[in-house]
Amino acid sequence: MNMQLIIKADVLACDASLAEAPEGMARALSEGSEISIEWKLTVAIERKYWLNNTVASVLVNRHVVPDLVSRSWTLEDLTSGISRRVFSLEEAVRFLTGLSGFPIVDRSLLTSGQSYVVTVSVNEWEGQKQGNTWTSWFGASGGSSVTEFHMP
Repeated sequence: MNMQLIIKADVLACDASLAEAPEGMARALSEGSEISIEWKLTVAIERKYWLNNTVASVLVNRHVVPDLVSRSWTLEDLTSGISRRVFSLEEAVRFLTGLSGFPIVDRSLLTSGQSYVVTVSVNEWEGQKQGNTWTSWFGASGGSSVTEFHMP
């Protein structure tokens, strides 16, 4: 997974994407399977001798519903309630496998000079239930990324 933090004037944001779009995901979508992705982003104060103190935790739920008749895909952001229809399989896969400039936490909640740990993890569901296809696509270590940063 690729992850880059963006420290803006008013918010900490993140670009995150899977290192490589899974071939199995595109095939499943083109054959009519619904796929849901849950991104979990967490910002915590790193502590050496105590549990990390979570500052922010955000869940982003995305769902793609194929329509084989029109060869289109409905992209649903379940977190915001916004949906749209696209006619490109590549765009549907990008919608599921990446976040661009996604705001995580307001900077006023972060302390200048403090070290923080940002964790991004991903869970996948094909159809109506969580399956084990995630492991077959990415292997055991392919669903999360952790980075540390120092707040200026």
